[in-house]
Amino acid sequence: MAAAGTARTGTAEPNSTRPAPRPQPPALRLLPAPSPTLRRGPFIVLVLALVIVGTIGLLVLNTIIAADSFRAEQLVQRNAELAVTEQELQRQVAEGLAPEALAAAARELGMIPAGQPAFVIIGPDGSIVIQGTPAPAGVR
Repeated sequence: MAAAGTARTGTAEPNSTRPAPRPQPPALRLLPAPSPTLRRGPFIVLVLALVIVGTIGLLVLNTIIAADSFRAEQLVQRNAELAVTEQELQRQVAEGLAPEALAAAARELGMIPAGQPAFVIIGPDGSIVIQGTPAPAGVR
């Protein structure tokens, strides 16, 4: 009975024919691959936006430079015209200051040429000496 009592005590001995249960690994399943366009999409949009903004910026800058170049060319032409005008005015002034031109302008105003001048010399003692013979204007 003792042998039978030990068999019923509730302690089970491992069965040599049946292996111990292994823990089951979690069931693996395939997931869809992440779409590379979703991660690259904002980057591509950003790069395209930068390229477009850069191109538009270059076009605007080129247009401004062309307008400034056109304006500069106009200013150079205007400067050349003003230089020619200045030279013409300087020539006219030089002609007007010539003795012949001054004499003609004086005659038009009714002026007459001066006669021979006489010089008054005052000596150290206060004496007056007239040198030359004075002639009235208009008489030669």
